Amino acid sequence: MTLYAVEGKERGLQRLCVQADKLPPSQHLAAVRLALEGHCEVSPLTTPWSLQRHMESWRVDGLLLSRWSMSAARHERSQALADSGGNDWLLLRMLQRGRQALCIDDRHHVTATTDTLLLTDWSLPWACNSSDCDLITVGIPRSRLPASKLLNRKIPALSWERSSAEGGQLATMVELLWQQLPNLDTASAHGVALGFVGFLDGLLGNHPLLLRAQYANTSRLAAMKSLLNERLRDPELGVGTLCEHFDCSRATVYRLFERDGGVAAFILQQRLQYCLRELTSGPWPSAASLEGLARRWHIGGASRLERLFAAHFGLLPQTVVAARRAVEADSGGSTSLQFQHADAINRAISEGSGSNSGESGRNHPPPAVSAR
Repeated sequence: MTLYAVEGKERGLQRLCVQADKLPPSQHLAAVRLALEGHCEVSPLTTPWSLQRHMESWRVDGLLLSRWSMSAARHERSQALADSGGNDWLLLRMLQRGRQALCIDDRHHVTATTDTLLLTDWSLPWACNSSDCDLITVGIPRSRLPASKLLNRKIPALSWERSSAEGGQLATMVELLWQQLPNLDTASAHGVALGFVGFLDGLLGNHPLLLRAQYANTSRLAAMKSLLNERLRDPELGVGTLCEHFDCSRATVYRLFERDGGVAAFILQQRLQYCLRELTSGPWPSAASLEGLARRWHIGGASRLERLFAAHFGLLPQTVVAARRAVEADSGGSTSLQFQHADAINRAISEGSGSNSGESGRNHPPPAVSAR
């Protein structure tokens, strides 16, 4: 690792890097888990699982830019982790390769592809199911974006098409910023960060979806989604359930769920999320249990579950089961230099987000500092 830091009141520029080729592939997952410990949980969705390039993060005047290239995985920030603190980040994702399907606050479904840039609110619980991917993320403290007050439970995510004027400009700025990082000094890093944050804040403040959401009454839709989540095991769950419970017409329900693709689409997405959660963190699954899993969540049989699972997540449930079984029971405990670097990335996330999670449960040795 080369860690570059500038002395002074604030560290204007700092590089942290876990070199994938310096770690045995069997320890790649443990390194990623260490880097994200206390922030989100990581479960492999394929085997063999590996980092496909170095895991690199830069702190630039309070921003945290990272490059991640890894095998398919599920990242989940549970309600417990969200409640533990460290919620000051907004996270901008720009995929260079792959696809990510996110479920935020157990009710908002969004997708990130190579054609879009996605900004999400880190403070809410979320699950991100990713194919093999290569992406750049930019963590921005909420306090740096005055317009971020518009991003909340009503609208916890925004996306821009890279083909649009706004999205194209934003993508160009992220790419140029990443390319320029090795050559920036403290003064130029401060100026570049200010320009980037100012542009993004302007996009947020004038986004039509956020402006409309200020005046939209979404409380009824939120209540409907909560009811559906509570009754996902009900085989008769559907539009009729909502009409009866909320004393409203079918036309009202159709209108409210239009952005979600309809009630049936929302219910199916939620059930698939819970199926994946069981496969990655529930009781140890087996091939025979897929039939029971499908029936338990009213998706039909194992074959239909496989088709829907592949269409939504881009992989088969059997692949997830195999990946979980391939993870060694004891993959942690390494004292190698690369694991110290992963720990340093974890602390960079904690420090930038105001989290105390990185300080509890273990002692962090100070990272070594060297000139580039």
